[in-house]
Amino acid sequence: MNECKTLTKALLAWGVAALFYLYEMVLRVAPSVMTSDLMATFGVTSTMLGIVISCYYYSYTVLQIPCGVVLDRIGAKNLISFSIVLCVVGTGLFAYSDKLFVAQIGRFLIGAGSACAFVSCLQIATVLFPAKHFPLIAGITNVVGTFGIILGGYPVARMVNNVGWKQTTFVLAAVGIIVFVLALILIPDMKCKNKEENQSTLQQTIKQAMWNKQVLLAGIIAGVMYLPISAFSELWAIPFFMSKYGVNNESASIAPAALAIGIAIGNVVMAFVARKLQSYTKTIRYCALFVGCLFIPLIFMDVAYKIAVCVVFIIGFFTGGQVINFTCAKNNATLDTSGTTIAFTNGVVMLIGAVFQPVLGVLLDMFWNGKISDYGTRIYDASCYRYPILTLALCMFIACILTYFMRETIMEEED
Repeated sequence: MNECKTLTKALLAWGVAALFYLYEMVLRVAPSVMTSDLMATFGVTSTMLGIVISCYYYSYTVLQIPCGVVLDRIGAKNLISFSIVLCVVGTGLFAYSDKLFVAQIGRFLIGAGSACAFVSCLQIATVLFPAKHFPLIAGITNVVGTFGIILGGYPVARMVNNVGWKQTTFVLAAVGIIVFVLALILIPDMKCKNKEENQSTLQQTIKQAMWNKQVLLAGIIAGVMYLPISAFSELWAIPFFMSKYGVNNESASIAPAALAIGIAIGNVVMAFVARKLQSYTKTIRYCALFVGCLFIPLIFMDVAYKIAVCVVFIIGFFTGGQVINFTCAKNNATLDTSGTTIAFTNGVVMLIGAVFQPVLGVLLDMFWNGKISDYGTRIYDASCYRYPILTLALCMFIACILTYFMRETIMEEED
């Protein structure tokens, strides 16, 4: 009976944290179906819009290690509750904004509130579940996040088209209030470690995470492999498919949804593949290689939209191997620094995303052919996206090479 209660408590703690993660993913990707409206409202180019949206990543990245340190010491409940409040306030500001700097502040606050969501899920998994189950739980956590991508795509696009982007964003803020109430009621208190335990000092904890070469390497590879989501799906995928296939934002949102579904399946499957191969590094390597190769026909071949969606789905499937990098990072750290290590790894992932969103915007402007819409905004045809997306493919090949420098840790979990 006690074991059943313990398992229920663990699943409940993880489940509500995962719900918050799903919510923040919706907030993260929602601007991808509003790009035209946002550029028209604020009168900005793709480069400037990329900078505005990436404000989310600046606060998200900076707060990763502080969130990890707090999680290692006080647990998840209070941190998650406070973070949801930040997300709601930031979303409300973004919806209310008529000026660019207000929108930037809103996205910054959303990023700050979202910083602990994914990390909290994995830290709970590290503390409350056996180590050998961590890759699977991490994969399922990512599955929840991909559902956030799906919900932030077509459903949000429909709402934007029906009631406008501002009203849609206000609705998202209201949903956050519901998530906040659920977190207060359902997440149990997870007490910090006893003071008598031999804990690392704050400085030692941060040092162990930041100066561990294997942790840093896992973070860099994870960040590069996350680019199909952070730099492509979250902002530029829908405009790309709208431009190439002449569809509206609702139809174009099917492609990122296919990517998300592929990732959801791949997250779980790749955990079993790694066990079958008895190698985390080979699994990551093959996934990065296949993703890089699949981006090339997507941009250079004239295929039907349905086939392109299938290609995106397969890209998502192999992108699912990205989450295994968090297992590699965690396995190169001690239990009492697991939260900080996972947070640092996630921070590197988000930093790379924050850099590449505006970089792709800059590349789009570089290859812009001068077309302007009736609203005075720039029109980017399919050829403008060719080299920005090719850059993502090249990054995947670099990640593939970097895996040869990773230390294999899968056998250590069997000991």
